[in-house]
Amino acid sequence: MILKIKGNKIWFSAVGMLIIVAVLATVLRIATPKESSKYIKNKNPYQATTAVNTITIENMRAVWVPYMSLDTREYTEASFKENFNKIVETAKNNKMNTLIVHIRPFSDALYKSEIFPTSHIIAGKQGIDIEFDALDYMLNTAHENNLKLHAWINPYRISLSDTPAELSDNSIIYKLEEADIIEYDGGKYINPSSDNGKRLIIQGVKEIAENYRVDGIQFDDYFYPTPNTEVDRTYYEDYLENLDSECVPLTQFEWRRANVNMLISSVYSCIKNVSPNMIFGISPQCNINNCNEIGADVELWSNSYGYVDYICPQIYVNFEHSTIPFDKSFKEWLEITKSNKVTLCIGLALYKANSDYDNGSWKKSNDILKKQIELCKANGIDNYMIYDIDYFNNENTSKEVENVMSVL
Repeated sequence: MILKIKGNKIWFSAVGMLIIVAVLATVLRIATPKESSKYIKNKNPYQATTAVNTITIENMRAVWVPYMSLDTREYTEASFKENFNKIVETAKNNKMNTLIVHIRPFSDALYKSEIFPTSHIIAGKQGIDIEFDALDYMLNTAHENNLKLHAWINPYRISLSDTPAELSDNSIIYKLEEADIIEYDGGKYINPSSDNGKRLIIQGVKEIAENYRVDGIQFDDYFYPTPNTEVDRTYYEDYLENLDSECVPLTQFEWRRANVNMLISSVYSCIKNVSPNMIFGISPQCNINNCNEIGADVELWSNSYGYVDYICPQIYVNFEHSTIPFDKSFKEWLEITKSNKVTLCIGLALYKANSDYDNGSWKKSNDILKKQIELCKANGIDNYMIYDIDYFNNENTSKEVENVMSVL
């Protein structure tokens, strides 16, 4: 990709973009994006365009089911199914209609995969073969109970300092080169600037879309592991060294967003090529500046076709938050999604209700989430995601849940 400045005009060559997309299309048999009729000015020059595929999302009442909630500590088929049945009942009893289920938390799989090892969450140890297909069971059970199920994926994360306790011999870390991996604070991550890493992630999404009737696929808020630019300084310097002398380089933060944008647009195209009605969304953190620094180009995704169907900021703050209170953050997200090219959903923090979070301000009232939902509704937003399933049955949050139910 080449960005040049001549006079007062900025333009770029799309040759790099077309080459990479063509390679991905060959490997994955995805459709090469068509040029959008709209051009978003002053955006990242790496922007990919694709055929518009508008999906209407209305009245989504979703709850996140993190990998911790799926870990039975017994690691048997019976215990897994019993536990998931209780999750389904909890969702139904609390007016939820969608489960966002963590099926790939550490570049592993809670499903049958030819790419990723079996997750320690269902096997006890990563890479151990199991007889049953956890995702198939979860899908069938959810659909039988009139619940939709979205597959929640951490695209880049391989491990944290102590989770999983041990990587299996068939971990994807052994399928990649040293330059394809970033290490930070004891954790290992696929390097977002790695072409090998991008291909692996896209292949993994394609495998799910082709083999399972999931209603959607979601990436969460983990992109580059830190805003600290030292973690990928070497790779950024490689990018600078390979630029033509006439080129004006992107800043490191712009370059980060360009790397992630290439993945997101390719994943979108891949999903739509396999199943046009399958929803693809991203749930970033609520602080837009932080998003930009870790490679999440939320303003571009929110104002362009061909990246996501919805965006769901995790506005895990209350109205008294000292830095970014709920109403302020909500208005910022309303503003950047006002083009209506994607659906805005709002992520709510049930886990904080009646807790000591944020200097104890969550203890002052038991109708904080209710008021947040009322504010959303007053502004035409009727799609919510609540973190997380376990807190619907938590005595500490029971009053807050009761008040939320009164407005859903």
